[in-house]
Amino acid sequence: MNNSFDHLDTEYYVERAYQLRSEYVAAAVKSLVARIKSALTSGKRSTAATLQGNPAH
Repeated sequence: MNNSFDHLDTEYYVERAYQLRSEYVAAAVKSLVARIKSALTSGKRSTAATLQGNPAH
């Protein structure tokens, strides 16, 4: 009987760990996308300005 309770607890915690990991990965990806967009947006102006004065060869 004790084993059945241990098994149920294990299943619950494994499922909860999957859920938490999924939420963490989603938040990390969202943050990464925001950082990339921010870097491309802010870097786009300065890169374009510096490239205009440089010769291609």
